[in-house]
Amino acid sequence: MPADRKKWHFGVLSFTGTGHLNAMIQLSQYLRDRGHKVTFFEKQKIEERVRQAGLEFVQIGRRGPALGEKKALLDDSSLRSEISKLRFNLKRIAGDLQTYLQETPPALRKAGVDALLVNEIALTGPTMAEILHLPYFIISTSIPHNFGWGGFPWFSGYKYSTSWFSAIETALLEISALRMRGPIRRALDEYRRKLGLRPAREARKSTPELAHITQLPQCLDLPRNGLPDNFYYTGPFTNQAARQDVDFPWDRLDGRPIIYASLGTTRNAQAFVLRLIADACQNLGLQLVISLGGRFDPQIFADLPGKPLVTKYAPQLDLVKLATIVITHGGPNTVFETLMQGKPMVAIPIALDQPAVAARLKRLRIAEVLPIMRLSAKRIRTAVTKVLNDPGYRKAAEKLQMELQSLHGLDRAVEVIEEALESHVSS
Repeated sequence: MPADRKKWHFGVLSFTGTGHLNAMIQLSQYLRDRGHKVTFFEKQKIEERVRQAGLEFVQIGRRGPALGEKKALLDDSSLRSEISKLRFNLKRIAGDLQTYLQETPPALRKAGVDALLVNEIALTGPTMAEILHLPYFIISTSIPHNFGWGGFPWFSGYKYSTSWFSAIETALLEISALRMRGPIRRALDEYRRKLGLRPAREARKSTPELAHITQLPQCLDLPRNGLPDNFYYTGPFTNQAARQDVDFPWDRLDGRPIIYASLGTTRNAQAFVLRLIADACQNLGLQLVISLGGRFDPQIFADLPGKPLVTKYAPQLDLVKLATIVITHGGPNTVFETLMQGKPMVAIPIALDQPAVAARLKRLRIAEVLPIMRLSAKRIRTAVTKVLNDPGYRKAAEKLQMELQSLHGLDRAVEVIEEALESHVSS
């Protein structure tokens, strides 16, 4: 960085989901290494992770619901429980929003932040920037939802759920939170009205972001029209040094080729899917390694067919490098890391942006995609065998790997941020 270029203090308004957090931390570390200061403003639950990455942290809000309360909601699949889960999630999102609106502005002022990095689903970000007259950037860690996910269920082979109520739940959460309609937007609009501001849907018109940056590479995205001039594809924010060290029983790898399976960390409460994967992968002459993402106790899966290696957490980057094939839920964190290693996949999308990511993989013939609605061990085995035996999947993955490695996503993202701020200051 040129010595005469301004050093900025970035405030990060992120999201606690691992896929979002990993990317935001990697971008923040790169900015820090270029002489900037970076502070996260979030719930206490991610403080240790942020500080371990060598970044500043300011707590917003209190601790989340008790573990027992969350576990009870996850374990009960009755209709009454499904309704309770929906009400719980909407109430939690609305409560978080109120807390952020009340506590974040004074915290940003006190810290002396002079620019914001706003995760696209951090809904209060543009309002914070407008209130405090701060320049800001929108960061999409996955497919930018502001311009449509474009998952095409018929194309990805995906349907939301076997349960009609779960389908309604997903739709309501996306409408209320992601698409800024319903009770979540009403709460934000009420707050803005009290401050004399226009409705939230107009926030980015009165105070537009300097740039909208996505780590989704353009070569993976579906064709789009009408993107704004300040929208930038960069490429994945992958950085081995940014990941936490994880204990792993390396001595239990037996020398067979590896199938690595991960259904993520936040929406992977489908234990039956892991059982189907284990059943499908036995007797293939490969060793299955399953990462539970912290969701379950590995002892629950001690009786899985084929005796796969099951761990609560796993050093994902290292295992993906060793893997012959990766079975994934289609979350961007796992998908980007797998693509950067040129490995083909079997995708089983579960929720939110995952079917849209899976559609893009299928379009490029990098993955076989299985709908969770009709999932079976036989279907998984057929897909895994197809990807293993058809060299076209690996060739397509390796071709995209070469493209992604040439993009240098973090370099490009930071270049956009610094140049936009320099232009902003001089204008």
